[in-house]
Amino acid sequence: MRKILLLALVAISLNGFAQTVWNFSDFATSTGIGTDQSVNINGLSINGGSMGTKTDMGVIEANSKSFTSPTTTTNFTFTQRFKYNGAGYGGAAASDVTPTVMMPTQRYLSFQVAGNSTIYVIGASGSSGSSRNLFVTDGTALIGTVNFPDTPLSEGTFTYTGPAATLYMFCNASINMYYITATNVVVSSVNNTNIHKT
Repeated sequence: MRKILLLALVAISLNGFAQTVWNFSDFATSTGIGTDQSVNINGLSINGGSMGTKTDMGVIEANSKSFTSPTTTTNFTFTQRFKYNGAGYGGAAASDVTPTVMMPTQRYLSFQVAGNSTIYVIGASGSSGSSRNLFVTDGTALIGTVNFPDTPLSEGTFTYTGPAATLYMFCNASINMYYITATNVVVSSVNNTNIHKT
């Protein structure tokens, strides 16, 4: 039944574009991936990149949170979180307002879009003492930034306008993600892993 519900969510239509939903509460728990490893789930690629010997990108663990969207009044209940466990590029600092590189080299998410896309995220800073920034780029230019404060969950939206592209999502320091949606996502069955709960 859960798999059927997930497929229905993936097929939701928003503003004429198919909307893909990645709710990390629906994923199987994970201890993370290591250097140069990646896994693709329904079009979302989780990439370790050049993290040395670390194996902590993409940890999915129990973490119960409730969130009511201030823009849509939608109520969310989460049981798990996805942990970036660090920045998407070397030399990053929690104070970075924009990334120093547009192409991440470690700890990043990526997905392909067929054109214009609206990306919605729910997350929180990985620190109880500082806010963190989440960036979306197309590999060469910054699409947008969402700032996550240090305590409660919050939301943000990115708007990509352009041709088919691969978009990259990464942070300046550790962020915990709970929910991501994107419109116009290209989902390929090639190298597509199902790590959802059964």
